[in-house]
Amino acid sequence: MSARASAGYHYPPGHSAASGLAVPESRAFALRCVVVLLYLCLSLLFKCLSVWERIKARSHERLCDLLAISPCQVYEPEESAVVIIGGDEGVGRHIALNFSERGCTVFVLCPEALPLPQDQARQDRSNASSLIQEWHQRIKRSGRSPWGLVAPIVLDMSSGAQRTHAYETVDAYCAAHHLQLAAVIVLPTSVRISTPGAPRSLVRGRTDVSAWADIVRRCLVEPVSVVQDYSNMLAAASGRVVLLAASDDPAWTPSAYVRTLESAARFLRQELGSAGIRVSTVSTGPFAPASKLTAHMGADET
Repeated sequence: MSARASAGYHYPPGHSAASGLAVPESRAFALRCVVVLLYLCLSLLFKCLSVWERIKARSHERLCDLLAISPCQVYEPEESAVVIIGGDEGVGRHIALNFSERGCTVFVLCPEALPLPQDQARQDRSNASSLIQEWHQRIKRSGRSPWGLVAPIVLDMSSGAQRTHAYETVDAYCAAHHLQLAAVIVLPTSVRISTPGAPRSLVRGRTDVSAWADIVRRCLVEPVSVVQDYSNMLAAASGRVVLLAASDDPAWTPSAYVRTLESAARFLRQELGSAGIRVSTVSTGPFAPASKLTAHMGADET
């Protein structure tokens, strides 16, 4: 028994030992009530914000319908997919890995040339395998997640059946994982040419026109055809097409390459512009000074 109890200590009127113990309990109860109230307030706030975002989205869609303007959606990287034609090596590989690092799902279409020797086929598979290997190594080195998936698809660009199969693969994966196709990036001269006698220069009077026409078909016409395959997915997400001038193939001079690229861009703008798909041209390396595509792209984006 305590000293106060032994001395006959009397609590003030209205107080007792039990009331003294109840003070900490009442404070704990009040604290729990504050926490619950705060949780309810935050939940209500988040619901209000969600409703507000839905109202804004619907209002934006209605306004775009009223003004006959295609709405431009913005998606998080985790909700976005990118198709890169020729992203298995060089600049294309660098672009693919950077998109993946930001969380985008990247489908790398690796074109192969036909007829294809056995050693060339082995090289195509090796490029795709080394891309996956480098992707895994970068993920381990970064020590953070999540990185977006990198999925290489090797196909013959001239084969309609293979192109259709590649499109169906991309479409099915995006539908299953609720992804939107944000962009299709084309590196035209990433296609390896196996045509005998392909020209190594475009010097006037010394060019094999038929061989050069084959290069244009394989390096530009066929990739542009692939872009058209994905037009529906791009239109649904207000996506973009990017034609990248990054070739180091001496068969192209900067002027010939850029003019061909600009022709393809004008064609795609006419074909896809009505669907709200923007087409941009970007030049790198030796093409940048001669192409003046930066100013041209800026004019298109306004």
